[in-house]
Parts: sequence; C-alpha cells; structure tokens
Amino acid sequence: MTAPEYRVDVSVIVATRGREKGCQRLAHAVAAQFAKAPHLSWELLLVLDGCPVYGWVDAADMPIKFHQLPERLGIARARNAGISAAAGELLAFLDDDCVPADAWLTELQRLSRTYPDHVAFGGPVVGTDTDNLWSQLRAAVYYYETFGAWYVDQRAREDCLGAPYVNGGNSAYRRGPLVEAEGFDPVLPAYSDVELGRRLHLQDKAVLSPGMAILHDHPSTFRAYMQRCWRSGGARGLLWAHRRYPQDAPGAVARAVITNIVWNNAAHRRRRVNAPPFQVVGALLCQEVVHGLGYAFTTLTGTRRGGDARGGVAAAACRGGPAGRP
Repeated sequence: MTAPEYRVDVSVIVATRGREKGCQRLAHAVAAQFAKAPHLSWELLLVLDGCPVYGWVDAADMPIKFHQLPERLGIARARNAGISAAAGELLAFLDDDCVPADAWLTELQRLSRTYPDHVAFGGPVVGTDTDNLWSQLRAAVYYYETFGAWYVDQRAREDCLGAPYVNGGNSAYRRGPLVEAEGFDPVLPAYSDVELGRRLHLQDKAVLSPGMAILHDHPSTFRAYMQRCWRSGGARGLLWAHRRYPQDAPGAVARAVITNIVWNNAAHRRRRVNAPPFQVVGALLCQEVVHGLGYAFTTLTGTRRGGDARGGVAAAACRGGPAGRP
C-alpha cells in the first residue's frame, strides 16, 4: 500500500455509496470536531464505492478529499483504497450513516497518547432507534457478548482493554501496523474488521473508550436485519474456507447455533432486549437460523484460497483500564 508523501496527524476515511445526505451530515460533524483542535492536521477522505461524486463535495475544500472507485468493490476493498490514498499517521474509519459523539476526537487523541503500545482504538456503536426491536438486537446480543456488559451501559467510564477487534465503522489504527497487515481482507463481505483483529492480535493491542462512541442507524426492519444475518453467516463461512480459524469451523458454528436456540436465547438474551419475551425469542430464532443458512451456503459453494491461518482468537470481554471520561 502506498500513500502520499506528505503527512497529517489524522485521516478520517469514509467508504460510502449513495448516502449523500448522511455523508454530508457526518462530514460537517467531523469538521466541527477538528475545528476545536487547531493543533491537529487532518483530512477527511471519502471513498466513493462506485457512485458519483456527491454534489456537496467541493474539490477546493482541502481538508475534504475524495477517491472515486470506478465500480462497486465492497466495504473492505473501499477501505483499503482509503488506506492507500490517506496521509494520516492515525487512520480512522467511520460509517457514512453515523454521527460521532462530541468527545470522539478528544478521546481518540487521549487513547493514542495514553496507550503508546496499542495499535487500534475505538468505542461503542450506539443505535439511533433505542425502541425498535431489530435495532436493539445487535448491541444487546452480539456487542454485549463480544465486548462485555459495559458496552450497553451508559454509565460506563473506564477504558476497555482486551477487545478482540475494533468495529470497522468506528475505529482508528496506527498507520504502520495497519499497512504492514495489508489492511482488510478484500474477500469478506462482512466481518473484515473481526478478521483484521485476529491477524493483528488486537486482544493485546486494542483499547475502546465509552466516550469514543458513534450514533449509527442500525437495521430497523425484519428484512434488513435478516439480510445482515445472512451476510454475517456467509462471512464466517468464507473465514473458514479461506483462513481456517478454528472458531469458524462447521462444528463450532453448529454448536453455537444450537446452544443459542435451545438455551441462550430464552434464558439470557431475551432479558437484555426491551420487547415482549416471545417476540425477542422469535427474532433470535430467525437470527440463528438465517446466520446458519448463510454459513452453510457459503461453506458448500465457496472455494478455499491460500491465507494466513494463524491468529485464531476467541472473543473475550474487555478488561478494565484507566477512567476514560471525567
């Protein structure tokens, strides 16, 4: 991966396709935060994933740049294109439908100074619709079980050490380790941030802060959520076919799906979601079935390529660190 010869302190990379208004909202929010930190040099790099340049983008506005891909390449390849074009010593990634919390940039600076031996930084992804069943599920189930209870606790203040990965839509990496790792795995339609965390062994090198949060539009309909479940299952199938991580082996996935259906969904998970229990259990049943079908389909039809089979790191809840916010 190459990069411009000049350097800035922070590059914010946003892979985007067709979300013109949301991306403009994000750009204004990012610019406002950097305006309060005049000591930092920065750039906002929009990677247009096979879509036209947005009408509000002004080529003369130097902090905001764009890199247009000729066709749609997907989130991992688009982010990798951003890595190649970016000039930052810290390379941050934000989704184009999010708004960073007011403390996002301040916390990123603090984390990078407080943890000089860590290579990745991030924070929670908070759904904008807290009442919608489908919007709640990802945080209350997946993020809760991956990062720990602090993730959904609005009173949390401590930094989280030991995260197995950093969410791709709210993350920042030191340039050197990210470039050396060759960025995100371009084969994966999802889970590329999870796989990168395994290759970089982020369980020892990542830190999350509750203050470095973003507001994000989670899927809020049955159809959109099931599409995400299918993609995530397919991505795990590709991880097994291409990387042979043991936690993505067919037996491991089958055991997890069955255990969730017969026990975890009703005994534990339903209690974390603000909806009638029968609705939650039904939604979680659909989630597990569609995830498993996506995995099975990809495993049966995918082909294996050479790859690094090392770095299989089981997800683990984070360890406490210094207080992240006053």
